[in-house]
Amino acid sequence: MSIKDNYNAKYEIWAKKSIVASFPQMILPFNFSAKKFKSYKEMNDWKKELIEKIAENGGVKWKQS
Repeated sequence: MSIKDNYNAKYEIWAKKSIVASFPQMILPFNFSAKKFKSYKEMNDWKKELIEKIAENGGVKWKQS
């Protein structure tokens, strides 16, 4: 049995090389709160407006944590 077939061996290898990757965080030029929607159309319209607003403000900035 090779390591390719032995899932426990794979987990041991991954556990020995435990690297936690930090993902970048978006910094929006404005704040928005949680919102409830009555339909998918309403949610998609809100998302479209949000994307347009982000684009008008020059996009998002990325912060490496």
